[in-house]
Amino acid sequence: MADTCPTSATTVRCIIFDLDGTVLDTETLVLEVVKVVVESHGKSLTTAAATQALGMRPLDAWAAVARTLGIDKSAEELFAQSEPLLRDRWHEAPLLPGVARLVAHLKLHGVPLALATSTSRATLDRKLSSKDDMRQAFAQACCGDEVAQGKPAPDCFLQLAQRLGLAPGECLVIEDAPAGVQAAAAAGMRVVVVPSLVLQGGKPSELYTAPAPSAAAGCVSLLPSLLDFRPEHYGLPPFTDYIGETIPMHPVVRIKGTVVKGFGRGSKQLGIPTANVDPDSLRTVLAEAVTGIFAGWAAVGHSPKLYKTACSIGFNPVFGNQSKTCEPWLLHDFGGEDFCGSEIRLIICAYIRPEANFPSLQALIDRIHKDAAVTEEALEGDMYQHYKLDPFLAPQPDGCG
Repeated sequence: MADTCPTSATTVRCIIFDLDGTVLDTETLVLEVVKVVVESHGKSLTTAAATQALGMRPLDAWAAVARTLGIDKSAEELFAQSEPLLRDRWHEAPLLPGVARLVAHLKLHGVPLALATSTSRATLDRKLSSKDDMRQAFAQACCGDEVAQGKPAPDCFLQLAQRLGLAPGECLVIEDAPAGVQAAAAAGMRVVVVPSLVLQGGKPSELYTAPAPSAAAGCVSLLPSLLDFRPEHYGLPPFTDYIGETIPMHPVVRIKGTVVKGFGRGSKQLGIPTANVDPDSLRTVLAEAVTGIFAGWAAVGHSPKLYKTACSIGFNPVFGNQSKTCEPWLLHDFGGEDFCGSEIRLIICAYIRPEANFPSLQALIDRIHKDAAVTEEALEGDMYQHYKLDPFLAPQPDGCG
């Protein structure tokens, strides 16, 4: 799912972002609350129900959830139940990986940025209340309570193009939700899709149209995260912040968990022993659909020693994992030592590449060894060396968290 180079000659003069699930990881927070509300009515939230509601205005979303799950309550009643649980927590939603980097880069080069969101203006203000840089970056925003029809209708996108004095074809949209993709396509705009929800086995929702890089409107690219977005593919200035073959993570990702037994493939099939992290430790550190191959530093147990680490986070398309895993390869010969049950502390400070399928097991092994070489070289740079001093990596005294 790497960004593909479109062949359309139309120049991109503005980028319009969706907010929830594209700029902010509100989906994790919302799913927590929706699950609580749904379960209070004797139902369980399914992927189908969550995907159906993705990107809609709140009342439309609750109507879709109620309809899909058979909840005998109005959208207004369900919204009234959920809103107090969310109102005071909106500011907690973090930026998604790659957003801060892309927004800063585009702002530096004078590319106008806008927001097309299904959320209300008052809620937008709450969501961005702790993020001054984002509030200042977006020249225009069109909210769900400012148009006659919400997504999948094209109203918000057409209104933004009119305000900016641009033709729809000059606007590139970045969206996560099927409803938003439909809305942007109906407005005559090209769309880069960055899914925020995944189906079983880590596959992007089948509700997305297959990318057509040369299309004049609709989905032109499907990416696992904005870390894979390439501005030069759309006639915009390229990034210049690469360190070797890596992209610095801002912010870095900190993971603390327990080493657990994996699938046994690392040592037996690949000859690459990994210290697999327990799944519960992954639930809040990266958004659900964000995957990839990363680099960073690791410490294990009570030892203060640090190790360079190449780390796969995702569903491993070669083997088709059904759940998301974090598989760090500590680049050191431990002589077969087993760390199962020990605490592992990771600082993921660099992004290498997206997950990918490979034509053979040997091709996968070769690529993993290249990832290790990329990690070894990049982590020698000053930008990454200073993370070795981060207190997060230090062992904690017994009884301390």
